[in-house]
Amino acid sequence: MTVPEAEAKRLLEAVGVAVPSGRTAAVASDVAAAAAGLRAPLVLKAGVLHKSDVGGVRLGLDHAALGAAAREMEASLRAADVEVDGWLVEEQQPAGVELLVGVAGPVVLLGLGGTLVEVLDQVVARLHPLDKEMAWEMVRAMPGAAALEGVRGAPPVDRDAVVSVLLAVAGHDGLVARLGDEVAEFEINPLIATPSGAVAVDARLVRREQGSGSPLPPPAATSLDRLFAPASIGVVGASTSKLAFGNRFLRAYVRRGWRDGLYAVHPSASSVDGVPAVPSVADIPGGLDYLLVAVPAATCAGVVRDAAGKVAFAQVMSGGFREAGAAGAALESSLLTAARAAGVRVVGPNCMGVYSPKGRQTWQLRDPVEPGTVSVVSQSGSLAGDIIKAGEVRGLRLSKLVTVGNAVDVTPAELVSYFSQDGDTSIIGLYLEGAADGALIAALRATQKPVVALVGGLSREGARAAASHTGGLAGDARVWEAISRSLGVAIVRTLEQLIGALTYLQMMGGRRGGEGVLAMGPGGGASILAADAADRAGLTLLPVLEETQRHLRGLGYGEGTSVANPIEIGIGPAAAVDAFDPLLGPIFAAQDYADVVLHFNVQSFYSQGDEGAARLVEMIAHIGASAWPPRLAIALRNLECATPADAAAVRDAARDAGLPLYTSFDDAMVAVASAQSCLSRP
Repeated sequence: MTVPEAEAKRLLEAVGVAVPSGRTAAVASDVAAAAAGLRAPLVLKAGVLHKSDVGGVRLGLDHAALGAAAREMEASLRAADVEVDGWLVEEQQPAGVELLVGVAGPVVLLGLGGTLVEVLDQVVARLHPLDKEMAWEMVRAMPGAAALEGVRGAPPVDRDAVVSVLLAVAGHDGLVARLGDEVAEFEINPLIATPSGAVAVDARLVRREQGSGSPLPPPAATSLDRLFAPASIGVVGASTSKLAFGNRFLRAYVRRGWRDGLYAVHPSASSVDGVPAVPSVADIPGGLDYLLVAVPAATCAGVVRDAAGKVAFAQVMSGGFREAGAAGAALESSLLTAARAAGVRVVGPNCMGVYSPKGRQTWQLRDPVEPGTVSVVSQSGSLAGDIIKAGEVRGLRLSKLVTVGNAVDVTPAELVSYFSQDGDTSIIGLYLEGAADGALIAALRATQKPVVALVGGLSREGARAAASHTGGLAGDARVWEAISRSLGVAIVRTLEQLIGALTYLQMMGGRRGGEGVLAMGPGGGASILAADAADRAGLTLLPVLEETQRHLRGLGYGEGTSVANPIEIGIGPAAAVDAFDPLLGPIFAAQDYADVVLHFNVQSFYSQGDEGAARLVEMIAHIGASAWPPRLAIALRNLECATPADAAAVRDAARDAGLPLYTSFDDAMVAVASAQSCLSRP
């Protein structure tokens, strides 16, 4: 529900935000009398949504013209079938820089405002509540921030006043915090900033609709330990006559060494694929920690209902729920209702399973069995399989991974909170689709562990809201931008980058260096590409100190090339195994870099030598054995030029040396940027 503008402005005044002097009138005929005492020029506003779009605003009026203007506007709006809910007359404000300050959900927006705000689409997003440092950072980072400094002879505006408005609206004790869950959206547009202050010329508050109906009971207080390390497992949906998904799950568990505590639930069979079968979970002594459900969507609620008192967690692999439309959404609602009534926690539906080497949890036939320290929440089952298997090749070792699909009950927020306290987890990865809710943001804010997120489905159009400018601008992409900037969560764009960033943090996260990035490898165009990739990732290539550069030139480096950063060095089949050492030693003795990217051109080992990648393998092993202090990544260009056997040998060498390996500058730099973001969390 949108409240009248005058009420929104009274709330702003109460928190110290300046608003124009104004008066209200219930009907057009009372406007002129209500405006007595206000100084012309005046602004007349009709109580309608998006006033400027429907002709509900008149500027520059004097008292004599006010009554006629109100009558004309009323007639015009009535002819257009626009209903007017009262009138507002205000003193017109002097011109200045027009800004938007808005809050939608968890996000605070600041940008250039006015009637073209959605066309300009230039805002900076952060999470509320803001502190003073964050508010100033928003002002400095705002697109078009130069307008606040004064352009074409105009004086600079009072930026302190803009910061004060941000804090009054979205600070720890600001208006949004005081109103709490009552606020769906709040917007000042424009906020006119001048050298003498900032005035909220237009304000809109959208109150959240209150829910109706009886709330569901809370979920059962069941430890997630039983999900990742179950003592007993059952599978519903395995067949005695065909290879169904349930059969594949049974085979995966058998391969992971399950003999006792594994059951197939089948109405008539005594065993399925060699696994003991029972007619129902009620027939399993002691019940189950984990029940995997792979039956048609319409029957899943009944399975969960029958598991009351016998099952801790039911993972509903089946699809055909909310993602399938209205009928599926109804089935999903029934599933949740059944789960809460039965006291069973549900993972899914529309997902695959749980992977935990230490707890012998799996759903694939050939998952790695060596546990690691990275735990992942994935809404996609297929991408989760990629993370496990492709990650294994890269040296990524997982502690836990859970696919949550539609997340009707067990949520990403709950899992992030669990991983935050889990002693076997040091790094958290996410694959999610769409917006982050308040619970997830709270969990991300609370965790002290590095978090890397790949977010799919960030459609600005799909998130566009009709209620206000702010709702349209604060799409899912902006929410995640705010999460990244405010909480230090690293946001990546591809699955390859997610795996690469998690691998980098796993292998290098224990090393804490200084600042900036050093890039070193073959020269020419490769140096330019490395610098461009660093810039795209938001990284700084910190120049080598002049004194160190002179030292390196004295050693014979830099003849016609650069030793500033990126550093160009001859690397190929004729290079010494320790070719990087004479440069890295003096550089690290003088400077404390955070990260180093060493790059190679694989094709040169074939076009300039006869031993293939043998020397490259030796160099990688030597680098891994060296105790360089910064975090370090290896970027290989043109790995496809290597023979399959050589390519495998190179990958094995990097994995054995504990070095994260990338096949493009961009993926290497994104991994480095992710580490810098995560490991310097506010």
